[in-house]
Amino acid sequence: MSVAELDLRPDLPDGPLKCAYARLNAVYVKTRRHGAALKAMEGLFMASRHACSHQGFALLGDSGAGKTTTLRHFEGALRRQLQRSPEQPSPLPIVTLSSETTPRDLLQMLLAAHGDPVSQSGTRGQLEERFKKLAAARSDALGLGLDELHHAFEGKSGNKRVAMASTLKTVVSAYPKPIIAMGPLSVDAFLDGSDGLPMRFEQREYLEDLRLDLNDDLLDLREVLEAMDAVLVCAPGYALASRDMLKRLYLGGQGSFGRLVSLVRRACANGAIAGAASVGPVHFSAAWRAVAPRRLRHDKHDPFSLPIDTVTSLAAQLNARLTKSDVT
Repeated sequence: MSVAELDLRPDLPDGPLKCAYARLNAVYVKTRRHGAALKAMEGLFMASRHACSHQGFALLGDSGAGKTTTLRHFEGALRRQLQRSPEQPSPLPIVTLSSETTPRDLLQMLLAAHGDPVSQSGTRGQLEERFKKLAAARSDALGLGLDELHHAFEGKSGNKRVAMASTLKTVVSAYPKPIIAMGPLSVDAFLDGSDGLPMRFEQREYLEDLRLDLNDDLLDLREVLEAMDAVLVCAPGYALASRDMLKRLYLGGQGSFGRLVSLVRRACANGAIAGAASVGPVHFSAAWRAVAPRRLRHDKHDPFSLPIDTVTSLAAQLNARLTKSDVT
């Protein structure tokens, strides 16, 4: 997958860290947690390559667990398998919802992703009819990805929620190929409670946020950080997979795999906004302060500015608390 295909943040100024941010979001290491999800996707599409299928699959998990990266990795694998260049249509169009997405917006994005030249015009009913025809006619798309599906219902109520549920039912019913839906664990209840969705998304995989243990070898985490190190320039002493930085990240992410990965991405974005050539302690500190509880936003709690001996001690204390809570 090329950088041009990635979800580059438009607010980041041009520079090396903007490209690094894009590549960070493309980093994919097949850990033990992600193997089951990939296997389910592969099985779904292998069964549907040469025949229409109304199968569906939901990949659910916390932010930073690797859902979107797994889907992008799978899309890239499909593209390579079909020998399609980056300029050719995607075999798995992916539409990402936001909190502002309306039913009409969703239909317009779906039509644009499937090559409709006039996707911006028409009423919602007309857009639905156009999508039905286009979904059945486009043979180069093997399936569809719906990312951040929780935005279809979170923050919506009354008529807005009913309208979005109706549009999703139309999309899901009309699409004659596999659909992969992704979002946090709250999507589970939405799928079960929405007309027309439970059967389509009966198959589900859960990427629960991995709770890290410093006493383990942290094999999966080290592989991810080493892959991130390969695309991100960090200041001396702040290489992600180094022993000291691993402790700082562990403490900053409170032992959570997803939070830790999100911290690195946020730090890279901070560096890009500052026009820096590399990511250093000030950028990691700013990333940590943005998500830390307000009462802890002080230098004496900052894992990226504290002496490493203090960080080592605090990380050990955190690990002991988390291990004890897992046992009880």
